[in-house]
Amino acid sequence: AAPAFAEEGLLNFGKVKLGGGFALNLDIPETGVVNIVVLIGGLIYLLGPLLSESMATREKEIQTDIDDAIAKYNEATARLAEAQKAKAQADEVIAEINASIEKDQKEFEATIQAQTSATLAKQAAAAESALKELEANADSQVETYIQQQSVKRGLAELSSLSDAQKSKFMDAAIAAL
Repeated sequence: AAPAFAEEGLLNFGKVKLGGGFALNLDIPETGVVNIVVLIGGLIYLLGPLLSESMATREKEIQTDIDDAIAKYNEATARLAEAQKAKAQADEVIAEINASIEKDQKEFEATIQAQTSATLAKQAAAAESALKELEANADSQVETYIQQQSVKRGLAELSSLSDAQKSKFMDAAIAAL
């Protein structure tokens, strides 16, 4: 079992036939460190230009992506500045509109108060005039009533006077003229 394990070994990857009687021995303990160094050197020599070109292309792509990202960032920053400027202008317009509304409200309130005061003054004057007129009418009616009643009572008293009182009254009335 030991010789089989040695052939199969932990680092034994076998041989890769390349054709024409050549083979690539991948058994690391058998090939030795020098062969591994030669293999790595050959791979670097053969694959170096290809990898270098691939890496240069990839570097250009990455640089292009970075440049695009920077351009997009600058554009976004410019748009943000424009949006902030537009917002500031909109805020100024809103402030002007609010100030105008507040001014209009104050003017409207002052106008309403002035109109209300004028209307109340006119109504008070009209009410006072109507009250004086009603008072004068009431005084006139009371005076007319008193005169009517005094005439009625005077007639009633005159018709109920005795002859002596009638003659005395007539004498006094003639003397007054």
